[in-house]
Amino acid sequence: MVAMAVTLDQARALDALARHGTFARAAAALRKRHTAVLYAIKTLEEQTDLALLDRRGYRTRLTPAGESVLAHARKLLVAERELEDACAEIRTGWEPKLELVFDGIFPVAPILDVAFAIAKAGASTRVDVSTDFLAGVERAFAAADADLMIAVLPPTSADLRAVRLAPIRARLVAHRDHPLAKAKRDLEPEDLAAHVLLTVRGSDPRLHLSTGGIEPPIAVRLNDFHAKKAGILEGLGYGWLPEHIARNELRRGVLVPLRWKNANVHVFEPRLFWRAGRPPGRAARLVIDRLKADARRSAAPLDAG
Repeated sequence: MVAMAVTLDQARALDALARHGTFARAAAALRKRHTAVLYAIKTLEEQTDLALLDRRGYRTRLTPAGESVLAHARKLLVAERELEDACAEIRTGWEPKLELVFDGIFPVAPILDVAFAIAKAGASTRVDVSTDFLAGVERAFAAADADLMIAVLPPTSADLRAVRLAPIRARLVAHRDHPLAKAKRDLEPEDLAAHVLLTVRGSDPRLHLSTGGIEPPIAVRLNDFHAKKAGILEGLGYGWLPEHIARNELRRGVLVPLRWKNANVHVFEPRLFWRAGRPPGRAARLVIDRLKADARRSAAPLDAG
């Protein structure tokens, strides 16, 4: 098979002729001489060894072969436009797509704020955000070949760069009417072990929670912290909740920090990761800078009490 060097000029000429019906109109649309369009079509027919045009009548029509070649020629023109758009994005520094995976314990508001900032800056970047928990975050990051990851567990991959984000405090809480919340003394492990523990899927011993060694009769694993909060508010059990999720209920006294003899406050230390071999683009850099700034401005959490 002889290789064909079909040019973009030939593809444009065939497309313009199909849309406008005559060589004169096609030439006007392309801002070329009539003879230039004639030559482009003639050489395309010679290269393909196909009769692309039915020249009978006033209006030139494409043959079935011409229609088939036109469909492929238009794919070339689409690819040309996509290449032009990609080059424009590269010149501006905005990447075509930014994918972020974050641990569900991290507050979503700062992520939405920075996504809005990217859109407000006029970026053409498409931002995709997804959530997982603990070890599942890194698995999702790798599976999606994502650009950024916010995780609270140390990653297993060594080729990552990171910045620290604002610490997240969680409290061991129950509804105020729960038996554990009504205790007038410091709770012992056997006290906690007698009640249902509500957790989020993916709980990991590497967190070193002060309740890690307790084996309750029932441990309910839920999909996210909001479902866990709902279960605790219903009095179904006790568990750890991030302060930013439970703050209002703690202030109103609906949720009560348990008088656990060990630590009833746990501090998570999230970090924002990206691949060492993939320098952040303009949108990714905006995310990194904004979340670093948020970490510096973060308000003091609730008093441990």
